[in-house]
Amino acid sequence: MSEQQPIAGELETAKLADGREIVAPSAEQAVMLWHAVKGDEYYLEGIHGLSKGDVVLDVGGNIGLTAMVYADLVPGIRIISAEPAPSCFAALRRNLERYVPDAVAVNAAVGKAPGVMELTYYPESPANSTLYADVEDNINISKAYMRTTGMREEFIELHHDSIAATFEKGVVSTVDVVTVGELAERHGVDEVALLKIDVERAELDVLEGVPEQLWPRVRRVVTEVHDVEGRLAYVRTLLQDKGFTVKDGQEDLMAGTNVHMLIATRD
Repeated sequence: MSEQQPIAGELETAKLADGREIVAPSAEQAVMLWHAVKGDEYYLEGIHGLSKGDVVLDVGGNIGLTAMVYADLVPGIRIISAEPAPSCFAALRRNLERYVPDAVAVNAAVGKAPGVMELTYYPESPANSTLYADVEDNINISKAYMRTTGMREEFIELHHDSIAATFEKGVVSTVDVVTVGELAERHGVDEVALLKIDVERAELDVLEGVPEQLWPRVRRVVTEVHDVEGRLAYVRTLLQDKGFTVKDGQEDLMAGTNVHMLIATRD
């Protein structure tokens, strides 16, 4: 794994199913992610009932696909999207400028305390970039995903080395870290209609960075949770203690992995 190198790369153009063109570090992955986001029942439930002027904090904005879906569904929604990886952020900013011009793009990770951390960026799989690299877990998740899409076990094992190589070629770089509280204060947010989190094992950091005085003004949370060391149960309890009704589940394509989705709403 390379260390302390700048995260940069040429952006590719991808054409979405609806005809719109976007930019991304990987056009192939972008098209796959678009289909996943469009059909994500948890993300869609998270936006249900929101209206013009409501604020979404999009933590782990990647290249802006979730922001685009949300803006399509709720015209006039206010989106603040944070993404730490410079290549992904460059795509995020350009895609938002073109398709969600009122959105705000923030080049930072979101965590439990302000500062700096090391981000591992995967040039061959940008969406898996993370503050908490775990090559073995990434390999296991990738293999499980391949199984659920119908690939045979012998084919998956034949490609084990190439899957592993994808996550052994991470590039490590220092990135800025802000908290949810900082984002809300910096952008004049009084109420968070939806806190959406997809940060590849850093979800607990994000939640622990929400100040106590802000929690009553967070209406809904949708987060991906990597269930390691009992994290899913911990996050569920944390949100219940903050006054939310919580439900969780697992998407069909993530069957056999430790990746779960959780949605928390106020009654």
